[in-house]
Amino acid sequence: MSGAMRIFFFVSAALILLAHIFSAHGAIRRRMQCQKMDGRCEVECLSFEDKVGGCRAELTPLCCKKRKNN
Repeated sequence: MSGAMRIFFFVSAALILLAHIFSAHGAIRRRMQCQKMDGRCEVECLSFEDKVGGCRAELTPLCCKKRKNN
């Protein structure tokens, strides 16, 4: 029975690692989209910036873009 438990442990660990890898891929894609909009990913936007969207990374949740003056 110990062999089956080892296999279960390694399969579970592999699934957890794959989940982390695919979630990191999404964060990279959202960061690139923010850069295409001439924005940057930050924790808080400055007073002269607008919140465009979300980067959704743990440390940089907001996509900030400078306001255009009319």
